[in-house]
Amino acid sequence: MAGAQFEFSIDDADLQDLEDRLARPQELVPRLGEYLVRSTKDRFSTQTGPDGTPWVPLKQRYARRKKLNKDKILTLRGDLRRYIRYQPDGDAAVAVVGTNLPYGAIHQFGGTIEQPERQSTVRLRSVAGRVLFAGQRHKRAVEKSVTIPAHDVVIPARPYLGLSDQDGYNLAEIVREWLAGD
Repeated sequence: MAGAQFEFSIDDADLQDLEDRLARPQELVPRLGEYLVRSTKDRFSTQTGPDGTPWVPLKQRYARRKKLNKDKILTLRGDLRRYIRYQPDGDAAVAVVGTNLPYGAIHQFGGTIEQPERQSTVRLRSVAGRVLFAGQRHKRAVEKSVTIPAHDVVIPARPYLGLSDQDGYNLAEIVREWLAGD
């Protein structure tokens, strides 16, 4: 009879090594977590969500008065990016990625912040017939009590947490390398 013959053998030591690895999936979590933190932080450079959609641009009014990192969205001093962390989730082989900063969620999901009416004191100065706000260093400024009416601040969603398609491929490769013992 015409045909081909194929022979293979399984080394019991290799199979035992694979079984031992599968019994300790917690060893994989640091590799996955560190990759996900790096990938999430990279989104602050590209200013895109995990699906590749660009973040909603800054409103012109805010962009004009922003003093630091004028061209960067979600970055004033870099705290949100700096505080992206991963955390193992109990005994499971799960890496949870996120931030503990209180404003992290509103940037991820968007929302409305209701500001109640409040009283404040402003310092004003006069320059060439124009009335301008004055800082503490201006000696001839006049202080005035004002009422700031209730208003809403709307923050659009700018998702920075999540998995991209490329992340899925890279995570699968990390798992394959771990299973192979690399």
